[in-house]
This record gives sequence, C-alpha cells and structure tokens, in this order.
Amino acid sequence: MKVITCESLDEVRENIDRIDKDLIRLMAERSIFVNQAAKFKKTEADVEAPKRVEQIITKVRSLANEVNLNPDIAESVYRTMITAFIEQEKSKLKEE
Repeated sequence: MKVITCESLDEVRENIDRIDKDLIRLMAERSIFVNQAAKFKKTEADVEAPKRVEQIITKVRSLANEVNLNPDIAESVYRTMITAFIEQEKSKLKEE
C-alpha cells in the first residue's frame, strides 16, 4: 500500500473523499452479489447464517492486521455492513 503524505488539510480531505467514493462503489458492487445470494436462500435463518458471519469477521480481522489497520475498526465496520445487508437480503427473500 502506497502511503501519501499530504501537505494540507484540504489535501487530506480530498484523499478521504476519493477513498469514500471507492468504498461506496465497492459497497454497491457487494450489494449486487448480496441480492444474487438471496436467490439461493429459502429462510431467514439461511440469510442470517451466523457461522458465515463469523467466518467473514475472522477473515476481515486477519486482512486488517496485514495492512496495519486496527482489527477492531474493521470488525465494527463489517458487522454494521453485514447487518444492513442481512436486512436487504431478508427484504429480497420476502419479495420472492
């Protein structure tokens, strides 16, 4: 990972805005796959899949450690994101 050293607060904010744009695009892409996953699930228990959630959290914590990100931050963000996507999947499940 390339570290960029900023010379001003504006430059810091520009970089954060750039990253936010990428994160939102990636979350939208993830959302597409969540919607596809819903097609293969029959019950809310299938959607909630607590074992799968914990697998993801374990993986994310490990990935965070690899890039020197506090794994607690990664876990917190992912648990929030997963909870929101589970709700999205439940809505899709009800539509079918």
